[in-house]
Amino acid sequence: MGTALFLGHANTEMRGGPAIFKSVYEAWPGKKCMVFESHYINMIKKLIPYLFNGEINLIIMENEYFTDIFIALFIKIFRRKMRFYGPAYHIPPSSKSPKEFIQYLPHYLDYKLGIWFMSFIYTKIYTENLYMKNYFKSLNSKVDVIVESPGIKCKFIKPISYIHSITKDIDFLFLTSFTANKGLYDYLHLVAALSKKFEYARFAMGGFANESTISEINDFITSNNIKNLEIKTNLSEDDKYQLFARAKIYVLPSQEDGIPITFYEAWGYGDVVVAYLLDTYSDIQDYILSVELGNFNQLLEKCTFALLNYEGLKKKFADKCYYYARDHSYENGIKNLVENIAGINTK
Repeated sequence: MGTALFLGHANTEMRGGPAIFKSVYEAWPGKKCMVFESHYINMIKKLIPYLFNGEINLIIMENEYFTDIFIALFIKIFRRKMRFYGPAYHIPPSSKSPKEFIQYLPHYLDYKLGIWFMSFIYTKIYTENLYMKNYFKSLNSKVDVIVESPGIKCKFIKPISYIHSITKDIDFLFLTSFTANKGLYDYLHLVAALSKKFEYARFAMGGFANESTISEINDFITSNNIKNLEIKTNLSEDDKYQLFARAKIYVLPSQEDGIPITFYEAWGYGDVVVAYLLDTYSDIQDYILSVELGNFNQLLEKCTFALLNYEGLKKKFADKCYYYARDHSYENGIKNLVENIAGINTK
């Protein structure tokens, strides 16, 4: 099998794509080494010595940006037989205004170019959803795409009886990175609007945030006289699942995503999920209350409906979403992914 080099960089917490990348590394059955840095330049510096290592015959990349795929193209010049593997979870949506187009053009091109080159030089690509598989096939019908969606970790899966017996004291939860593309500002405006309509409603948000973002959130809370919003950052795994257990409705107005692991975590604890409907949600759209992408008024209406009709929605969604989440455990997803990439059975 030779030696596998795992290559990546990320300056966020180890969730989502970076977490899956690390888990694949830990489960890899053969010889392996890793270069994983928070900064791109540091990653390149540490990569250089490995380029002269004849034992390395496959490289597993951490993300789909062209700035990373360019490294694969460069290596291919000198190592024609080198095999490349990596993920592609989503494509950024097209901008709706000229201002947004200019602002996000570099980000959009970085993704689109990366994905285009991946479809022709990668041995295998893995993704979480059929939309991305079909997109790759439209670029190159011969490309090998693995669809696997790791979800909730087994040790946090509770019996269905527990899900039905939980006392929930949070009406709306936002749990992800506190960034614009994950819907931070839409959620804050949602809290402001709903707290005026329903004085009794309770809100919470948890996840990764830097100091400037926290300061910005606190300023928003003060200026909008919000008194019923609980904020938790730098969560442990236990803290995260306690929030899901307490929440009735999980809101993720993300602008770009694959199939978020947080969906599985929310479903595993009986939460009703409200989210902007992305192309990549085609596999799971029957398990969420969907909203037109970027339509804040519709988001507000759907969340109002969810709060007023929570008990009925819980009956509709809780059981089927719970079993769907249970059937997509994180551990089985990683195991299947490793077996597919390596082309062997790890049992």
